[in-house]
Amino acid sequence: MMKSIILIVPYIGKWPLWFEAHLVSIAKNPTVNWLFITDCELPKNYPNNVRFIPISLESLNIKINTVLGIDVPLSPRKLCDVRPAYGEIFQEYISDYDFWGFCDVDIIWGDIRAYVTEPILSEYDIISSRKDTISGHFTILRNTDAINSLYLSIPDYRGMLSQNKLMRIDEEAFTAYLKTPEIQLKCNIWWQDYLMNNKNGKAHQEYYLDRWIWQEGKIINTKTGQEVMYLHFINWKRTMKYSDVKYDDDPQRFYISYNVIHYQPHVELSHILNNLKNFFNGYWVQQYFRIRKHRTKSLLKRINKKVKSITK
Repeated sequence: MMKSIILIVPYIGKWPLWFEAHLVSIAKNPTVNWLFITDCELPKNYPNNVRFIPISLESLNIKINTVLGIDVPLSPRKLCDVRPAYGEIFQEYISDYDFWGFCDVDIIWGDIRAYVTEPILSEYDIISSRKDTISGHFTILRNTDAINSLYLSIPDYRGMLSQNKLMRIDEEAFTAYLKTPEIQLKCNIWWQDYLMNNKNGKAHQEYYLDRWIWQEGKIINTKTGQEVMYLHFINWKRTMKYSDVKYDDDPQRFYISYNVIHYQPHVELSHILNNLKNFFNGYWVQQYFRIRKHRTKSLLKRINKKVKSITK
C-alpha cells in the first residue's frame, strides 16, 4: 500500500495572489494531502486532497504554547521556528498518516511522487528537498513518536523559541542537530540532492519571462527541458504582480514568469527588452550591488570602531 503523506501549512494573513495556481498544482498530486491552518478566507472551491482548519493567530499561539509548554511570541514568520514540532502540535489531524511535513506556499508543485518514491519512503525517516540540509520549503518526517519528538533535543530549542526574532530553527538548528553522530545512527535521512529549481543550491533566480511551465502536473524549465519536483520562486514573490490562473479554470498548462503567472507566452520583443533590462538591472546585478554596499558598511563600521579604540 502506498505510504500516506500530509503537508502542514499554518498560514496567517492573506492568501498570496498566486494561491489558485498553487491549488491547481496541488490537485495534480492527489496522493499527497495538505492541511492549511489559517485565518484567511477559505476558497469556495479547492482540491479534495486539501483540508482547511480555520483559526486565529491568538488561538494558534495558545495551542502551540500548550503543547510545547513554552511561551512562544508567535508571528507569521516565527512559525518557521516551530516547524520541527508540527508532528506533535497537530497530531490530532495527522495521526492516520505515515509521513507529515512542512513546506512553503511560494511554490508551484510538480510531480511529487516521481521524486519521493515508495522505496525512499520505506527506507528513510526524513526526506528533504535540499542537499545535506533540512529544507523549510519541503521536508517530510515519518510519523512516529521517536521522530516527532526529535525537536525536543535541539540545543537551546526552548530558549530560541522564546525569542521574538526568527532563529531559523527549521533549517539551521535542526540540520545541525540531525548531523550529530548520535542522531545519524538512529535516524535515516534522505538529502542526497536538490529536488527543486536551484542555482548552487539556492532557489533565487534571474527575472526571467516564460522560463518555467507547469504542464499536466509537471514543472519544466523551458530553456533546458529540466523537470523538477517543484518551482520555488522565493525572490519572485516580491516581483509577482498578478496571476491569470484560476482554480475553476482547470488548466492543463501555464507559464510562471518573474512578474506574472499566465497562459500565453510572451512575444519575442518582450524577451529582448527583458534581457536588456536584466543586463543593466537584473536580480543578480542588484544582488551584486547589495553585497558591495553591505561589505562597504561593514568595513566602515570596523574602521570607525578601530579609530575609536585608538583615540580613547
